[in-house]
Amino acid sequence: MAEKLADDLLRIHRIITRGISVARERGSVFARTDFPDARTREGYVSYARALLATLGAHHGAEEHLAFPRFRERIPHAPYDQLDREHRDLLPALAAADDAVESALAGLPASVWLGRLLGALDRVDQLWHAHIAVEEEHFSGETIDAAFSGAEQGELAQALGGYAQENSGPDYLVVPFMLHNLEPADRAAFSAKMPPVVTQQLVPFAWKEKWAPMEAFLLS
Repeated sequence: MAEKLADDLLRIHRIITRGISVARERGSVFARTDFPDARTREGYVSYARALLATLGAHHGAEEHLAFPRFRERIPHAPYDQLDREHRDLLPALAAADDAVESALAGLPASVWLGRLLGALDRVDQLWHAHIAVEEEHFSGETIDAAFSGAEQGELAQALGGYAQENSGPDYLVVPFMLHNLEPADRAAFSAKMPPVVTQQLVPFAWKEKWAPMEAFLLS
C-alpha cells in the first residue's frame, strides 16, 4: 500500500495537537473577553466537543486494537508506560467532558470555561511527551518491518471503524478532523473516506451543523 499505517497515526496526532492548541489559545481569549456572540460560543463548544471525542476514540482504538497487535510484532516498545500515560490523561479528559456538558446545558461561560481550560492545560502537559514516545517506537520503518502492506491496511481499516463507532457526532467530528489538517494531509486523509462523506455530507448535508466551528478550523 502506498500509504503507511504510521502516516495515519501521525495525521491523527497532528489533528489532536492542533485541536488542543486552538482550544486552549482561543479559549484563553474568551475567558478574558467573553464570547462576542452566540455563534462563536456554539462554534467553540462544538470544537472542544469534537476534540475530546476524537482524542477519546484515538486512545480507545490504540488500547483495544493497535497496541495488542503491536505487542505481537514490536515487542520492545514501552507499552506499560503508554498504557499508564493513557490512564493519567483520564481525569483531565473527564473534567473537560464535564465542562463541555455544562456548556451544552446552557450554563454561562463563567461556570465551565475555566474548568475546561484547566483540564486542557493538563492534557497538553501530558500529550506531547506521550506522542513522542509513540512516534519513536511506531515509525514507518518499524511498522513496515513488522507488518505487510495488506496487514497495515486491515489494521488501519479496523482503527478507522473503531473511531467511527466510538466518537461523534459525525457531523462535527469528521469536519473537525479534516479541517485541522493542512491541505496535503487533508487530501490523503479524505481519500480514505467514502466519497459520499467528503463530497456530500461534509460540504452540504452537515454544513449547517458544523459551520459555527469554521472560525477555529483551517480553510
